[in-house]
Amino acid sequence: MNIHTYPRSVERIAISPHFRLPEWQCRCGRCPETLVDLDHLSRLEDLRSRLGAPIVITSAFRCPAHNVACGGHPTSRHMEGVATDITVPGVAPHEVARVAEEMGFAGLGRYDTFTHVDSRDLAHRAGRPARWDLRG
Repeated sequence: MNIHTYPRSVERIAISPHFRLPEWQCRCGRCPETLVDLDHLSRLEDLRSRLGAPIVITSAFRCPAHNVACGGHPTSRHMEGVATDITVPGVAPHEVARVAEEMGFAGLGRYDTFTHVDSRDLAHRAGRPARWDLRG
């Protein structure tokens, strides 16, 4: 992991070629800083390239209070800055998940309307990726 801490900002500060800081900030609106795993960010850029379409981030970094408020798992990787929930206009979530699986994302959650991807450390999971499917 390559975690970088950014101060909260309303400006559209570029943190990579296609992503801006406000997309990553906690949706609670009160957090003074945002954690971003720069390696995960790079992998999202690669995913965007593979899909040939822009990625919309619906949830990235979450503070612990917001994670509880939105029903996140108690050990959610969102709180570490290594997870994103995404949609890709014109690409079905199951297709996004298929490509993310091919790319080897360590965490991959399938949902009806979005896809969760994360770059968690696999050392504590004996090298096994985390997979779940919560589609209706």
